[in-house]
Amino acid sequence: MSKAGMMRRGRMARAAGACLAAALMLPGAAACGAGQVDSSIIQPNGPILTIGISSDVPGLGFWHEGAYEGFEVNVARYVAGKLGYARKQIVFKQVMPADRAARLADGGVDMVVEAMPTPDESTDSGQSGETDGTGKTDGPGKAIVAADDAAQYAGPYLSTSQSVLVRPEDKVAMTGTGALRGQTVCTVKGSGASERLLATQPKADIEERGSYPQCVTDLMTGKAKAVAGDAVILAGLAHAQARDVGVVARSISYGKGSYGIAVPKTSKTLAKNVADALSDMRSDGTLKEYQQQLQAETGWKE
Repeated sequence: MSKAGMMRRGRMARAAGACLAAALMLPGAAACGAGQVDSSIIQPNGPILTIGISSDVPGLGFWHEGAYEGFEVNVARYVAGKLGYARKQIVFKQVMPADRAARLADGGVDMVVEAMPTPDESTDSGQSGETDGTGKTDGPGKAIVAADDAAQYAGPYLSTSQSVLVRPEDKVAMTGTGALRGQTVCTVKGSGASERLLATQPKADIEERGSYPQCVTDLMTGKAKAVAGDAVILAGLAHAQARDVGVVARSISYGKGSYGIAVPKTSKTLAKNVADALSDMRSDGTLKEYQQQLQAETGWKE
């Protein structure tokens, strides 16, 4: 090879090395030769977006035949697209209600889209807009940004009441939360279901498990009289069991909560960008479309 050719090759190698180093060191840096991402978009952790999602909740987030599917998976992909990520840049990681906040805090995931309830000030307002901590908003069409000690939240993208899943033969007897007095009720640790049920029926005997499938097993084997949780989650579980194992006791409905997308507490700009993406999702009709699909697949009605 000529001396000039060797010099050109050396310059190309140095340029490639510099580009790779930049991609590794600079959050949001695009790969050399790839389409450039809008520089106005604040990306959380470089060219890959890691999203915490559930894997065992039919209808919301479910691992099926080698891929994640469900309403929250669709919401997560839409938001990631608005943030400038292609589908191949999205990595889903399973999180559980008991560890989702910890995975967000330790950097295991960049955001969580896993039935995570927003703080009270954003769920009780019944409005859309950015909260100032008092539940007030900055106008219609804007998603709320709120915070607690664990995270920043953008949302809501779904609201649901609480209910219980029971065996078909027990459905008629479940006329209200009074029927749960002295009964063993399974809840998933970290979901908040225990606290919500005890607030309305303090005499229920709570048995916490690590996952929804474990609670369904307890219901099937008779270890638990009911499974308490968000009505939308219970509807998905009942549908997955073809309703021959468990049915949602619709006569029992208490409390109401809303789901938000959680990001690290220090990521205020990211939370605002996610809120803007959710506002777009609502205004262009995509959120309604996904909600209708969720209802059709699980039979959930709010």
